[in-house]
Amino acid sequence: MELAFSVDLEPNKDGSFDGIRDAMRWFDKVIPRGTVYTTSQIATELPEVVESLSEDHEIGVHVHPQEFGHEADDLAALSRDRQRELISQTRKTVAGAAGVAPETLTAFRAGRHKASQTTLDVLTDIGFKIDASINVRYRNYMPDTMTVRTEPFIYNGDLMELPTTYARPSKPSRVWVRTFPNGNITATAHTLRTDRRGCSGLRALQWLFENTDNVVSMYMHPYDAIDYHSDLENNGQEFRDRIKLLFDWSDHRFVVATDILTKLTER
Repeated sequence: MELAFSVDLEPNKDGSFDGIRDAMRWFDKVIPRGTVYTTSQIATELPEVVESLSEDHEIGVHVHPQEFGHEADDLAALSRDRQRELISQTRKTVAGAAGVAPETLTAFRAGRHKASQTTLDVLTDIGFKIDASINVRYRNYMPDTMTVRTEPFIYNGDLMELPTTYARPSKPSRVWVRTFPNGNITATAHTLRTDRRGCSGLRALQWLFENTDNVVSMYMHPYDAIDYHSDLENNGQEFRDRIKLLFDWSDHRFVVATDILTKLTER
């Protein structure tokens, strides 16, 4: 199995940067190759973190409109021109921190997964090759024919979509009870760190890995690996411990988004 593990490298939920350096040092140690979707504020305030991560990881672009003064953190709700402006500006800022040319950054994820088909068209127009915004839990803008997909696919012949992996348990088990009546298990840090109805997040992710044939696309945020947000279930150390247990248990090979694109286009 190939594991496309990524991080949405953004400020904490309150806009602070406390603990982010430590979280990303841990990420760099535990994840040999991953995709780091980075916001403009991180690239501006912590450029040394981005530069260091760029040595071993793929750097991508991550846009939260609130970083640019918008009240609603909803990229897809903006006009086509404004989306293009924010994506291009973030790309330039992140590339500067990473020490590369902007056009070399070709992977993107929208903040809060709020991307529309207009967003995808903008990405294609300005040279992006990969979008990782699709998540079955967020269906406001994308058609169901896209949001229900779990495997990487090519959109309109130009852009690879890399959905967050998910599956729905079909028969009674601890995992099925966790999601009853109509829920899914998604490959996220939130799933791993939360326990529901007698089913731990670790068991839920093990079930998902067991029931995924080719590629697992999983993501986290820096705050998952630290204790800054006390309202999150289980602390940062517990999350780190569970990640280690999950990785030690599973048979996988770490890949970045571009690796998957290369393999998909070679078929």
